[in-house]
Amino acid sequence: MGASQGTAKRMPNRWGEGQRLRQEILDAAGRLLEEAGRPEGISLRAVAREAGVTAPAIYKHFRDKDELMWTLLDGVYAAMADRLRAARGSAPAEDAWAGLRAVVDAYCGFAVDEPRRYELAFLTGPSLPPPPESVGHPMERLLDAWCEATVPYLSEAGAGVGGHLDARLAAKLLWSGLHGQFGLWRNVSEVSDASELDELRDALLFSLFGRT
Repeated sequence: MGASQGTAKRMPNRWGEGQRLRQEILDAAGRLLEEAGRPEGISLRAVAREAGVTAPAIYKHFRDKDELMWTLLDGVYAAMADRLRAARGSAPAEDAWAGLRAVVDAYCGFAVDEPRRYELAFLTGPSLPPPPESVGHPMERLLDAWCEATVPYLSEAGAGVGGHLDARLAAKLLWSGLHGQFGLWRNVSEVSDASELDELRDALLFSLFGRT
């Protein structure tokens, strides 16, 4: 049964289970957003139906649809950042380049394995009002994870290969370059073979750091 058909009416949460309800609402919104593709394609009433709750129940957890969408996006960015950090942690601590390569591979893996969540992270935000300044954009979560991978390598490289790059700038260049490659891969028919992504990734790494 598709998300648009709704789900069975849920059992009421017991006392203290408000966080579970909050997550159920987020999960329902995520399913509908993946179907619709854009926030304007869903309503809070539809989210309530999908979660099996009344519409007023949503307002106990989220001020409006924008806050719900930004919270959902924050979760996607956090999941991506966690995957990058886990990949870096799995590489030998003494090998900064291996850590950076592991992060690159993890990012590419997320984009290929979870294309809908990946696309939502970058398509949903621009169609929403800016998040409150006190909260900031959730993409900062992912940028921090990129920086944590580039800083050790560039510190190790010193004035050598890649040493001319500021770590934050290198992180932005690497991230935006990879993101652009996935955009071409998905939208340009001439670049349809997944193996092309490996070549593009290695070319990007070589252009930035002089190695692959």
